[in-house]
Amino acid sequence: MKKVVLFKGVSEDYEKVFTDNDYEVVFVEPLQFSFINLDQLKEKLDQDLFDGLILTSPRAIEAVAKCWDPAKFVLWNTKRIYSVGHTSCQRISMLLGLEAIGGTSGNAQNLAKIIISENSKPHKFLFPCGSLRSETLPTMLSEADMTVDAITVYETKENENLRKDLMELNESAPTCMVFFSPSGCEYIYRQLQTFNNRLSVLPHFAIGNSTAHKIENLGLEIAGVATQPVPESVMESVKTYFATEGTVS
Repeated sequence: MKKVVLFKGVSEDYEKVFTDNDYEVVFVEPLQFSFINLDQLKEKLDQDLFDGLILTSPRAIEAVAKCWDPAKFVLWNTKRIYSVGHTSCQRISMLLGLEAIGGTSGNAQNLAKIIISENSKPHKFLFPCGSLRSETLPTMLSEADMTVDAITVYETKENENLRKDLMELNESAPTCMVFFSPSGCEYIYRQLQTFNNRLSVLPHFAIGNSTAHKIENLGLEIAGVATQPVPESVMESVKTYFATEGTVS
């Protein structure tokens, strides 16, 4: 049974998809997060100043949930809520009771295109985000004469246990690794340079293009990129690679 390393927090969905395909799964979280500016976020959520809400990460959704109360539903249920990926849309529904658009977008660029196509006149959106956010979405919306009020609601840092986790992983003979964020890639490879390891030569897979580009910028090759940020697509990219390798050999 092949062992795959997923550089993310433990996920039952990912574990089920990989184990159903005869892969052993190891989860390693390279990041840790701390919430900030929640008082400011709560104040903005209470005001009827925005045409919609953009939530592109699980932590942004959690930050809004920390400031949420049932009274806000009446205000925000009449506005458009945008997110990236089915999982995030489901989480918005579960935590906030709101229906989100963008489940099939896959990335910030595609989501921005959806927002622009659905809003023919200038709109103002609230965009709770992280300290390492990409500027792709705000830039595209700004160029389309839309206003984005970006508020940083969480900070991303390196997991304090990352080096120890990587050293233990180095002894466990995994077959491949899947990366889920550009910042995670950076922290992982910063630590891998501090000790002799066998991990750097393993096949590297990415959840999306931004993460893939970060891996390539680190001078590494990409074995596959998921077509959608969902477990099934990640699994398919891994299976396709090893099926091709088996044919070649």
